[in-house]
Amino acid sequence: MKLLISMLEAVLLLTGAGSAEELSESEFERFEALAAHPVCINLASAGRLRSCGLFSEYQVASLQDYRERTGDILSLTELGTVPGFTPESVSALAWFISLESYNPAGAREKTRIRQEAMGRMTAKRGSSSQGDATVTYAGKYHVEAGERADLYLSWKPGAAAAGSSAGNPTASLTVYGRRPWKLIAGDYNVRLGQGLLVWDGFVLGGYPSVASFRRNASGFSGTGSFTPGRRGLAAAYDGRRWQVSAGLFLGGAAGSASWLGRSGSVGLNAICGRDGSGISLDWKKAFGHLATFGEVGYTCSSGKPSVLAGAVWEPAYKLAISLLGRYRPSADDAGVAAGFQRRWLSLTADLMVHPQKYRLRKNNYEQIKVIVDAAPEFSRGGWVLKPMLRWTERMQLSPSGYAFQAAWRHDLRCDLKASRRWLQTCLRLNGLQTAGYRPGGLAYLEVGYKTPSDTARLQISAYLRGTVCDTENWTSRIYAYERDLPGSFSVPAWYGRKAGLSLVAGVTCRRCKATHRLNLRASTRDFKLQYQLRLY
Repeated sequence: MKLLISMLEAVLLLTGAGSAEELSESEFERFEALAAHPVCINLASAGRLRSCGLFSEYQVASLQDYRERTGDILSLTELGTVPGFTPESVSALAWFISLESYNPAGAREKTRIRQEAMGRMTAKRGSSSQGDATVTYAGKYHVEAGERADLYLSWKPGAAAAGSSAGNPTASLTVYGRRPWKLIAGDYNVRLGQGLLVWDGFVLGGYPSVASFRRNASGFSGTGSFTPGRRGLAAAYDGRRWQVSAGLFLGGAAGSASWLGRSGSVGLNAICGRDGSGISLDWKKAFGHLATFGEVGYTCSSGKPSVLAGAVWEPAYKLAISLLGRYRPSADDAGVAAGFQRRWLSLTADLMVHPQKYRLRKNNYEQIKVIVDAAPEFSRGGWVLKPMLRWTERMQLSPSGYAFQAAWRHDLRCDLKASRRWLQTCLRLNGLQTAGYRPGGLAYLEVGYKTPSDTARLQISAYLRGTVCDTENWTSRIYAYERDLPGSFSVPAWYGRKAGLSLVAGVTCRRCKATHRLNLRASTRDFKLQYQLRLY
């Protein structure tokens, strides 16, 4: 199943993002780390399954129940039959999970040590005002002891052009006990409930797909990101139907207690510190094909209650209808969103109001955003064709004297991806019209080669892209995702009249119990070189 979709498509499906342009570098880092060190769903504890962020609480409970009744899951096809999973979700999860099993007769559990080290150099061309190019360095180290422990070390300093050696080191150690407990020391993220109270790291802007309406909380989880959330100590204990977790970090503390039933869950969350304090209650409840979720909280900063509640109805396979309402005074956000998905067609609409901006008569106090996505797939003569169309309409209201002024933004993007064994191509045409500015556009053509087998001893890949852009200024900018080195994520903003060329290439060699990977990126803006060593 892993070959059905690319890793990027898997990340989009699991996060609910409608396109790569809506992701962040830290979120892509997390998924690349999971792909390099997959979670073994037959050996991992409930806490490990929750903290990886790949599964909902219902899926975690379903996996545990299935393993107790029938034993280990031995194939992706079998995983697709477990309640809470579909063939589509399993195709995405296949990148980030493994099915190792020690249940067969005579097999004994082994704690395998896996290590990975990465070093990267980046040189960026300076502008006419900056003069010389700037050079930066970054490094990462990860060691994993089976499902027992994880250690992440990372370092990403500032620019070295001025001779500065100040860095941004991060470290995170997570230990998983044989009983359902875990300890975290160092850097970690806290993601509770639906994010009404605390949610470190990546947060989607708006609701680009039906899958983005509800979130899968990961609780307290260690991280190897260059930009972690908090630093301190945390612990969690998982019972059969409940979980308790707490953490101390620089500037505050947070805690959570949750109970999981057969068709739902309820959790109590709290946080206090110099950045704010509050308490919330979150829930999830399923009624057949209808799933409801939400969170109610109170933060001291706003002095007002906040609420977020929604429902997703899935009466048939690949058919879903969603509705969500929210009122968050601390974020000056109130609104309602709705979504519809049928196979390869998706439609979402979001009405958002900023009450404080409205009272102060500030610009953009109200916004309506509608997104239409169509992404069918065809196979002809060995070719796989994926035409994609994304149409975004956004309207913002601003005060204008005693009346109001509406500003529209029309964005139409068409992609055509084609692949056949080693050849991959992508053509994009993106047109944009912003109120008060002339129409603009962006186009690129990418042609790439990749060794057809993912298990070959020697793998080679190379992607060449040419991009042209013509927009009036920064206000009418267009974002376009670009391939980058493993562990890096690039979504530059294009504006003005520009053209660019980029080449991303890599060589991977597997010998004995080691994997060597050398990657480079050369473009009109920067040059990057990276080496990775993975030991099994």
